Amino acid sequence: SASLLSIPLVFLLYDYTNSRINRQMKQHMANSVSDKLNDLMINLILLLREMLAVRGRPSTENINRMLSWRASDISKRLTIRPGAVEKMHMYHNDLDTLLYRNSQTDILSGEKIQILSSLARAMTHFINENKYHKNRHMSAKYMETIMTKILDWLDIDTVAALSINRHLLGTPDEIQNEKNKKMKKSSIFS
Repeated sequence: SASLLSIPLVFLLYDYTNSRINRQMKQHMANSVSDKLNDLMINLILLLREMLAVRGRPSTENINRMLSWRASDISKRLTIRPGAVEKMHMYHNDLDTLLYRNSQTDILSGEKIQILSSLARAMTHFINENKYHKNRHMSAKYMETIMTKILDWLDIDTVAALSINRHLLGTPDEIQNEKNKKMKKSSIFS
């Protein structure tokens, strides 16, 4: 009778352990995907800043303002170097790989997958435009779509937006050190 009781107990223990491990693995995978997407978005934002000749330290306001530009503004500022198109292609491949590997799992929501796949599509159009036609106005249109999709991503994933903001701006100590340096320089010249 003890063996009849121990068999279901072993199965219950196995089921509980298995569900805990699966939950932890899924959480770890979600964190990993989130970190990879954040890194990709940071690199993409920095590439866009480079292509649009945006200078100065990135701030939340500056990034939001830049990502809200229209195609006519983008067309005036756009400078496309061959290395930039290659970087865009590399980021597109990374995004495509992330989407392919994680769209079947429940890690990314349907809305996130839709935004990221639209971003990948706009990146493809931008890359092809610069590879085959080199039409500045069409490139600006595709870049506007890329920037809109990045804004959509930041709007839907506030944790990612905060993480990207922290990485772009630096730690609070770095920001304070930068302010102190500016204050010292201004006091020297006054």
